[in-house]
Amino acid sequence: MTSEEEEGPSVATSTATTPSAAAISRVTTAIARGDSSDDAVTSSSPRRPSPYHLPCPEEKEEKEEEIEEEGIIQEERIEKEEEEEVVECERDDEDDEDDGSSDTSVLVVPYPELVPVVFFCLKQTTCPRSWCIRMSFSLTNDVSTWFERVSMMVILLNCVTLGMYQPCENIDCSSDRCQILQAFDAFIYIFFALEMVVKMVALGIFGRRCYLGDTWNRLDFFIVMAGMVEYSLDLQNINFTAIRTVRVLRPLKAINRVPSMRILVNLLLDTLPMLGNVLLLCFFVFFIFGIIGVQLWAGLLRNRCYLEENFTLLPRPYYMADEDDERPFICSLPVDNGIMSCSDVPARREGGKACCLDKEDALYRQSLGLSPEPLANGSVSVAGLCVNWNQYYTRCHTGHSNPHKGAINFDNIAYAWIVIFQVITLEGWVEIMYYVMDAHSFYNFIYFILLIIVGSFFMINLCLVVIATQFSETKQREHQLMQEQRAQCSSSSTLASEPGDCYEELFQLVCHVLRKAKRQTVALFNTLRGKPRGFRGSNVWLHGLYTHHLTPSIFTISGPPCPHHNKPDHASPAEPMALSATSASDGCPQCAAALSLTDGVGPVRSVASEEAEEGAVEETDREGKGQDNSGSHGGCNPRKQCKELWYQMRMKLWGIVESKYFNRGIMIAILINTISMGIEHHEQPEELTNVLEICNIVFTSMFSLEMILKLTAFGSFNYLRNPYNVFDGIIVIISVCEIVGQSDGGLSVLRTFRLLRVLKLVRFMPALRRQLVVLMKTMDNVATFCMLLMLFIFIFSILGMHIFGCKFSLKTETGDTVPDRKNFDSLLWAIVTVFQILTQEDWNVVLYNGMAATSPLAALYFVALMTFGNYVLFNLLVAILVEGFQAEGDANRSYSDDDHSSSNFDESEKHDSIKLSGKLTTCFLPNLLFPSCLLQSLCFRVQKMMEVYKPDWCETREEWSVYLFSPQNKFRLLCQSIIAHKLFDYVVLAFIFLNCITVALERPKILQGSLERLFLTISNYIFTAIFVAEMTVKVVSMGLYLGETAYLRSSWNILDGFLVFVSLIDIVVSMAGGAKILGVLRVLRLLRTLRPLRVISRAPGLKLVVETLITSLKPIGNIVLICCAFFIIFGILGVQLFKGKFYYCVGFDVKNITNKSDCLAANYRWIHHKYNFDNLGQALMSLFVLASKDGWVNIMYHGLDAVGIDQQPVTNNNPWMLLYFISFLLIVSFFVLNMFVGVVVENFHKCRQHQEVEEARRREEKRQRRMEKKRRSKRAQKLPYYASYGRARLAIHALCTSHYLDLVITFIICINVITMSLEHYSQPQSLETALKYCNYFFTSTFVIEASLKLVAFGFRRFFKDRWNQLDLAIVLLSVMGITLEEIEINASLPINPTIIRIMRVLRIARVLKLLKMATGMRALLDTVVQALPQVGNLGLLFMLLFFIYAALGVELFGELVCNADYPCEGMSRHATFENFGMAFLTLFQVSTGDNWNGIMKDTLRECPPGRPGTDYGCHAGLQFISPMYFVSFVLTAQFVLINVVVAVLMKHLDDSNKEAQEDAEMDAEIELELAQGGLCCMMGGIGAIAGATAGAASGANMGGGVSGAITAGAVGGPSGVVMMAPLRDGGGGSAGHEGHTNHRCRLYSPAQVRGLSDFQNNYSWYREWGRVFLFFFLLFHWNHIQISQ
Repeated sequence: MTSEEEEGPSVATSTATTPSAAAISRVTTAIARGDSSDDAVTSSSPRRPSPYHLPCPEEKEEKEEEIEEEGIIQEERIEKEEEEEVVECERDDEDDEDDGSSDTSVLVVPYPELVPVVFFCLKQTTCPRSWCIRMSFSLTNDVSTWFERVSMMVILLNCVTLGMYQPCENIDCSSDRCQILQAFDAFIYIFFALEMVVKMVALGIFGRRCYLGDTWNRLDFFIVMAGMVEYSLDLQNINFTAIRTVRVLRPLKAINRVPSMRILVNLLLDTLPMLGNVLLLCFFVFFIFGIIGVQLWAGLLRNRCYLEENFTLLPRPYYMADEDDERPFICSLPVDNGIMSCSDVPARREGGKACCLDKEDALYRQSLGLSPEPLANGSVSVAGLCVNWNQYYTRCHTGHSNPHKGAINFDNIAYAWIVIFQVITLEGWVEIMYYVMDAHSFYNFIYFILLIIVGSFFMINLCLVVIATQFSETKQREHQLMQEQRAQCSSSSTLASEPGDCYEELFQLVCHVLRKAKRQTVALFNTLRGKPRGFRGSNVWLHGLYTHHLTPSIFTISGPPCPHHNKPDHASPAEPMALSATSASDGCPQCAAALSLTDGVGPVRSVASEEAEEGAVEETDREGKGQDNSGSHGGCNPRKQCKELWYQMRMKLWGIVESKYFNRGIMIAILINTISMGIEHHEQPEELTNVLEICNIVFTSMFSLEMILKLTAFGSFNYLRNPYNVFDGIIVIISVCEIVGQSDGGLSVLRTFRLLRVLKLVRFMPALRRQLVVLMKTMDNVATFCMLLMLFIFIFSILGMHIFGCKFSLKTETGDTVPDRKNFDSLLWAIVTVFQILTQEDWNVVLYNGMAATSPLAALYFVALMTFGNYVLFNLLVAILVEGFQAEGDANRSYSDDDHSSSNFDESEKHDSIKLSGKLTTCFLPNLLFPSCLLQSLCFRVQKMMEVYKPDWCETREEWSVYLFSPQNKFRLLCQSIIAHKLFDYVVLAFIFLNCITVALERPKILQGSLERLFLTISNYIFTAIFVAEMTVKVVSMGLYLGETAYLRSSWNILDGFLVFVSLIDIVVSMAGGAKILGVLRVLRLLRTLRPLRVISRAPGLKLVVETLITSLKPIGNIVLICCAFFIIFGILGVQLFKGKFYYCVGFDVKNITNKSDCLAANYRWIHHKYNFDNLGQALMSLFVLASKDGWVNIMYHGLDAVGIDQQPVTNNNPWMLLYFISFLLIVSFFVLNMFVGVVVENFHKCRQHQEVEEARRREEKRQRRMEKKRRSKRAQKLPYYASYGRARLAIHALCTSHYLDLVITFIICINVITMSLEHYSQPQSLETALKYCNYFFTSTFVIEASLKLVAFGFRRFFKDRWNQLDLAIVLLSVMGITLEEIEINASLPINPTIIRIMRVLRIARVLKLLKMATGMRALLDTVVQALPQVGNLGLLFMLLFFIYAALGVELFGELVCNADYPCEGMSRHATFENFGMAFLTLFQVSTGDNWNGIMKDTLRECPPGRPGTDYGCHAGLQFISPMYFVSFVLTAQFVLINVVVAVLMKHLDDSNKEAQEDAEMDAEIELELAQGGLCCMMGGIGAIAGATAGAASGANMGGGVSGAITAGAVGGPSGVVMMAPLRDGGGGSAGHEGHTNHRCRLYSPAQVRGLSDFQNNYSWYREWGRVFLFFFLLFHWNHIQISQ
């Protein structure tokens, strides 16, 4: 939207003097697309360079120096330049229309980019407008004007006032605070309105380059208008909260003011068209699953167990599991076969025992005049002696309320959508599934698992994939623009180089500032001494050297002077390279040493100017040293000898500091220090505390010594040049401060900084450093992202405060009402709650509270927050990281590039390390080669020694297998033929599968002598025998170890052999009396569960995936190491903050208890939370739960409530602890763990590269074949198949292939979907009848359509098209459904109602017909379908993983008991490890991350004292095994495998984009070829035939039917290529394009053809959105009617 095209000459003249305004405006608009350049904020006027134009610091510096030298005052120079810059610009072309006379005369306009006249009278020079322009445009070359800055300040002020809103107090706004805030609000509104008016006057209102032409300005306009409505309503005393909430959008104005944020937002807007397709796909899924849910389960979640008829003794009408009926007991009606019935209602319990009296006893006691139950103390029922009222709730009946305050149900489509959305977010879905299974059928889990696979694993990841691919494209485009810009500013300045090392640039900036300051002070000093300007004293030769790019270390180590330097002629500016490094080294050994020294120091500078800059820092020393040197030519003086000695000492130190032993020592010290910090724990002995204190002092002094040595060796300049050294130095200084502060008894906060020493280890691991470099490179984008995220969270928090403020409350056990912990009552808690919803943890609880407190429409707030926050913003973060890794992978830089700039130590290891002892330079091999060389030579010696004792027959039998079977041995040949047989592998696979089944049948509760146990034992023997036989055959045929193809040479065979070996030991041990050594037996049993791993080597696809994963283990290992570093840091910090504070008191009334002694005095229990920070192990466990974002909220609450060691917690005791938890989540969960995605994707691409070549070749062949086919089909000049049709059939054919028929059918299907979704629970009879007749109408329409197509195309051609097959299936199902319903109504045959329900559900298949029209969505689906084979292999791997873990789980946790005595947090009657099937389902729940930490808590329980563990199902070993089991499973399932799905999808989306491009190119090629063929007359003939028989249009078949298309060529004329409308047949039925058949050839130019296709694309886009809009309108209308009823 630049005004470039229209400006013409005016722009040309302005560019002559200013840095290319047109180019700048082009760049701004290209980067921030969607911002028109006419906005005062974003636009780039000729005198205001865009924020992206990078100035050249070099040029600036030169100018400054000149100014200094010549003595011209800078202000004068700038004024002069400004005068020159004011250029007279020619008038804009577009005004020629307004003024006829202006053709000849030229009007001078000061701002050619702006509209000349606004409001019909205000010109650019007229008074009010010129002021406004001056206010909103900068007149200097500043980037932001004062007006901008004021505007930004006001926006920030507005954020503050919005955040100070207190929903609990500001109800009627009577307080002073509220009045002040209102005044501020009015002021801010007035400012925004004025700003808008000023800009409108400056720019004009309507038009391309005017105020409303820019998107951001339109947002500002909307906010001001909404404010106007709000204030006008306030005047009439109407409180309209919806309008007030528009205020929260005001902070969005900030986006436009921050360029980097604007780029990110524009990038997100770029992805919207692609995300639109994903959104359509989501609608599809939501409709299908929603309608199925409503059809199957409407009203079922209201089922409750009611009392028997005429039973009046109890107040409660139905059984409630708890007081508020949050988690109700849902029973199954007699017609359904759900899991729970009313006979399963648990018995009433009092005092830990079940009640045993019944109603007869109660009636008898009442007749005696006593209370119904015997009471102790007059109020409490005696344990056991109470009436079990629960046994009388026997009647299952549909009630009134739904679970979770009515939020969870399938009563209508809207509620079903809320449930589906919750299931897709994977939070709380298990509970919903259990409700439905209880009420309807066990097999309903299929619905939920399908929904999760389709919705969560595919659709949500598609969102991520689309954003990531789009991000990398936009990033490349933006990068090119920046490169072009840099080219204009062609200089070797630091800014013009790659935006690489941020630290380097900062460092040079500081150097530059220091140098300037120094130069000025020297000049001042000289003027005071009365010396002339520019006086440099006698250090001319030094100045000459300075211009010769020698690094400063030469001058800091100044030895005796060199003869070369005495001659100033050498350093003439005319010969810049006169004094080269070699010439210096010839005559001056010190110079040589120093020169070689500079090679070893820090980064090797590629840019000479940088070194020149840095050199200037040492100028002060040189000022003095030059004079000294000039005087010290004569004999030796003591000062010179001191210098010599100092120099020698520094060289020695240099050698020490750079040696690998020194660095290894430091590395070991850091490791030991980390361990010493990690040993700290709760209740540690006093001696350990003292030892640790001493350790800390020792290590601090060690690191201080290291710092002093390095400073001495390198000199301060070179020490500071390396960022790692700066980091070390800061840590040392803080540690010293801490030790000093500790003696005064304060400064405990500084202890936490010790932990950063762990990060020093990164210096010593090159691979890790590479990952960190990638992290650092993405930092700028991540910082911008964080700003965007903060803005987003802030806006939603304020909105939440307005909607839900002070509305969330809980009733405690004592009957008080307290606010819920998750609330919106203040800005802090609103932000925490919003952040919690973004982490997806317990967000459903907030949703239920919100819907109960306000209205069901509150769900929209949460859905919007989840969608934008989670699926758009956080995916953008992942996209940034993935792009960082891919860019890094593409550049494929070797480590040394990074190592150059990262540490002095590594220099010595990577390159020939330069040992500078005096003047010697020795090179030695990298030490990395030594261990392997040593090992090889050792092996060789052992072999040589062994050969002497080798028997002769060993040598003769080298070809023999196991030295027993010769190559000609019959048995060996037989074995070889068996292995070579094609069935061999399949037979083994079959046995492996059978063995898997027996492994799955294992469970701990099988009795020892039972038939089942006997069967399993014998089958185990048989399978072991079979696998031993297989191994024997392989060993005999291939040899055991010697030879290339020997058995043990393959890692898969080693695995097989290991499993066979374990099975044999297992059998031997169990035969030798397994009872004595039960532990060993158990371990062997567990290893037996690994047998399914054999499948991998026999399934090629699976093998490939596993190998890919194994190759990516190393980089994943690096990420895991980075994670570990952060985990250890936060873990040790957690131990220091919270050790011993996670204990609490459990008892009847703990209100007045403050500490442990009170608790024990009251005979209560003092226990700790399962996840605590008492020692490093526990802390790491808790942090892993935090990082997996499941159950982190409860751990955070425990941390906030912690008071002190052995103190009872107090609610929200220390809100500052929020910082610890939230920073951990942001750094580790969102940032570091998302690097997993980046690494897996990058490695997947690498592993695919060698397959790529093969694939590309195959694609090329396929392309050639298709080209040939198309050419042949286009050249074949046979008549179309419908040439012989009669007139009536031809008319039907024309109708069936018409595009309009498809549109009509699509419209009908949309209406049908809407009518299907109108069904709801307890709907009125009239609606039911109406829907029934609608169904008849739709079914008849589809029947007519199908029969017409059958007539038009004939059977064979009809069935060749897939879409037609689908149509026919739908028709048959619909007809069957109607027939069955009619039969049931007339009661002629008894039919199971479930069948009818299923038939009604199958009607939903009609929706699939819509796919035929939605091309964009179909392309996405094609991507998913193409990815399916690979995802299938992944699925197999998942199954294998689940299988092994499920079998292990049954062995480990099969006996865990969950009942009223031993309550469970995560396990329940549905989630157990009792048998294989339930274990599988439980593991699926763990892999989705829903309450897995609760399940792990249950397995961690301690055995109760004084009871045998067997009847309780606990095991002492589980304390250690369980965390390993769950953590390893969660890591592989959640972090690695899911990310491989993302990688596969990304790969295929790329591929499908490429293929689409290739297809388009191919079509164009063929069209071009045929264009030269000139088949017009032929076409004309056929057109005439077709036109004669039918005057109708015939269309193309898009669905892939037979294409016997006669497509026309084109005639090449003088005007270029002219294309003819091809006449295409409707092979398989459905019409895709409109083809025209007239009596003569219709000719199109290429441009017209393009225009037509563009029109069609846009048309389909509008059509799809139109449908969506129509649907929402109808839905809203229907809801409105419902509400009014």
